[in-house]
Amino acid sequence: MKRGVFAVICVVILSFGIGTAVYAAGVGPSTFKEMLPFMKERHPNLGDSELEQMYKSCHQQEGVYNTRGMM
Repeated sequence: MKRGVFAVICVVILSFGIGTAVYAAGVGPSTFKEMLPFMKERHPNLGDSELEQMYKSCHQQEGVYNTRGMM
């Protein structure tokens, strides 16, 4: 009985993990214009040009993903 419950719990956890990965892979990257309101909310002291520069530095792809990550 315990082994069956454990197996069901493992299958559910694995299913959610795989489902999350598939969903994340299907979601496309946001454009700067889509992200601008959120960025302004998080960084109210920065201007549009500074926010665009931050967006570009966080989303650049030079063959290898940017290792600095987002701020």
